[in-house]
Amino acid sequence: PAPAPAPASARRDWPAPLNRSVAFRAQDLSLRDALDRLSASSRIRISYSAELLPLERRVCVSSTARTVGDALAELLRDTPVEPVIAGADHVVLALRRVAAADTAEAEFSRTVSLDRIVVTGSAAGAAQRTLPVALDVIGGQQLERRHGTAPLARVLSATGAGPWAWEQPPSSLTARYGSIRGASSFGVSAPKVFIDGIEVANPLLVTQIAPEAVERIEVIRGPQGAALYGTDAISGVVNIITRHEGTDAGTPQLRVRGDFGMARSAFAAGGALAQEHAVSLRAGTSMRSAGLDVAYGGVGDVAPEGGSRYLLASGSARQVGARSIATGIARFYAGRAGPADNPVLAAVQGPLADSGAVAGGQRLLQYTLGGTLKVTPGERWTHTLTAGIDGDRLREVPGDGAPLAGPVEGTAEGGADRATLRLSSVGRVADGARADLSVTLAAEHSALRQELVAEEPQLHGGQPLRTAFVELRTWMHSTALVAQGNAALDGRLHLTAGMRLERNDALAGIDRHALLPVLGVAWVTESGDATPKLRGAYGKGMRPVATPGREQRWRGMHARTWNLRPEEQSGIEAGFDLDYRGILSLQVTAFDQLASGLVQRVSLPAETRDGVRQPPRYALQSLGEITNRGWEVQGTAALGPLSLAGAMSWVDSRVRQLAAGYTGDLQPGDRMLEVPARTAALTAEWRGRRGTLSVTGYRAFDWINYDQLQLARDVSAGTRPPELTAGSWLRSYWRQYPGVTRLNATASLGVRDGLVLVLTGENLLDYQRGEPDNVTIVPGRTLTLGFRAEF
Repeated sequence: PAPAPAPASARRDWPAPLNRSVAFRAQDLSLRDALDRLSASSRIRISYSAELLPLERRVCVSSTARTVGDALAELLRDTPVEPVIAGADHVVLALRRVAAADTAEAEFSRTVSLDRIVVTGSAAGAAQRTLPVALDVIGGQQLERRHGTAPLARVLSATGAGPWAWEQPPSSLTARYGSIRGASSFGVSAPKVFIDGIEVANPLLVTQIAPEAVERIEVIRGPQGAALYGTDAISGVVNIITRHEGTDAGTPQLRVRGDFGMARSAFAAGGALAQEHAVSLRAGTSMRSAGLDVAYGGVGDVAPEGGSRYLLASGSARQVGARSIATGIARFYAGRAGPADNPVLAAVQGPLADSGAVAGGQRLLQYTLGGTLKVTPGERWTHTLTAGIDGDRLREVPGDGAPLAGPVEGTAEGGADRATLRLSSVGRVADGARADLSVTLAAEHSALRQELVAEEPQLHGGQPLRTAFVELRTWMHSTALVAQGNAALDGRLHLTAGMRLERNDALAGIDRHALLPVLGVAWVTESGDATPKLRGAYGKGMRPVATPGREQRWRGMHARTWNLRPEEQSGIEAGFDLDYRGILSLQVTAFDQLASGLVQRVSLPAETRDGVRQPPRYALQSLGEITNRGWEVQGTAALGPLSLAGAMSWVDSRVRQLAAGYTGDLQPGDRMLEVPARTAALTAEWRGRRGTLSVTGYRAFDWINYDQLQLARDVSAGTRPPELTAGSWLRSYWRQYPGVTRLNATASLGVRDGLVLVLTGENLLDYQRGEPDNVTIVPGRTLTLGFRAEF
């Protein structure tokens, strides 16, 4: 190979092939996209390592870049790499030889994280520094090192301020969110989830993700994202972006992972076997690549017949052209959980305890299929087309969402399929030295098909009899138009204003139309090595009453939803961000939101016929209005090989006003049930030359929920008349839960090139009960030993 050129910051006469002429200009692209498009335009293969470059940083290349070398010099400014010629049509981006390793690392550390490109802020991606809302970004490598194969809900709880999800037993195949800036629904609060731009049909079913397949996860809290992402984004948005890069050398790369261990359980002798295995294959270059990830795992019987296992497979492909980037994804998930009689309830419910058993256990199938085409025909416009479908199939899902944990009210099976088609165009209307103006125009259509078959028990002589019936087969269509403008003055003041007009068949009661606005402002400046940012935003979100999550968990209440208005939430947030040389960051956010129309599954007085107590009865009722107010604080610090990341939130979620006709147990001034007053998370990570050590602790503090154990005991023993287990009488079963601390740790040690040993501990303090109620059982202390091998 020819000698390496001078540092990328110097302009010079480049040797071949860096002297090749190229017509290339980039405006607010991510570094990854800019490098890949430059490679396609020049027909030169550019190889690089994701470990050495801030690939999501925004970059610009001016029209004065006449050669490939000039363009690379601008793209690689302030990075510790330089182009090294490896062949007639091959360039490798390697660490600079003129700088010592510590100097290179120092230059790399000055990369400002606020400059990274995220897809959550714009239809075509935007720099995080311009966004007026709080945003969390969880990198794939960070996910793998600190959380391993943890469920998505646990990752959100242990990483950022705002979202909190309860730990679930292995017998549950769905997520259960306790708070996302307070309460926006009863039992089905969840952010709207996208996988590579494809909307998930039921976000509560996105639990297991393979860390090897994830590039990053972006999280926006609150209703401010609804203007871009539509109805059901009332709580926030989670964007899962999968990996699409090739390998450094362009040759296929295979990674294998295996973990074996045991989970303690106070309800199963000898504990339960826990295991996780995965195989990942990557092939191709930065211009054309493909990947395949397959994972299998599970945990044994934590409670009698209470184990679970899953199989997850995902594939991806990417093609980069001079003016286009095409990506595709296919994902399949299969989960199975045992029937799991609850031993805590069995001790107090007597003969009715067995009614909780489901003959074959729960089954879940989920799939995602689709792709995105991004085209940049000129310097001003970028057009993006996303098309895909996501669906699920559920079997034997028990009823949920009622204060009384047993006896069960039957099971359900069914599924949902959602097809998404979205076309967006982002144009730079003005691109001056003092002012920039861009507009986003988008049109999208989605079709949702739901089907549910439910069983309701009929008690006769104390024995449950079940009769199957079809509850729901419907199609829901949604069409939306979006217009949004973003203006920047002097590169400091950033203004955002947008509106979404959506017609959704599920929005019964308000002529099926919704207007969802967003307004925001951000002020960003630079003071030496520090980059402070002030921001504020207003947004409004809306959630239809009939959603797959509610239908599947509440056994198809569809026929009883048409007299209810959709749930709404609107409000403001204001905050301060600070980035210091990329080694210290701080984010503080205050929010004030008003939620109305929240639908509760209200218990009705039980009936007794011919001396036999009938199953519980429920009605869907609108609560009225609640206020969600609070603060969120999170930050990171890097001190050499040691890094710290912490987050804490304070939330006051209270009933403001009751709706007419409401007969439930909440009253004005009450705290919303199952919403923690505080949450906290702290992660410490040490990264050495041969290994890493990461310790994460997180906890929810102080929430109100039912004493389900006492309620089940009183109902089973007959000490509480059935008519006194509904309405305001349920308030006597409220209790305050203090919360428990979850502590996880992961240690890795490099044994030889390509082989790493990993020791993982989950729930090290061995709390098996305590949240969100006093009957839920989760695996105790779980220790696993595994390996990671790369070929």
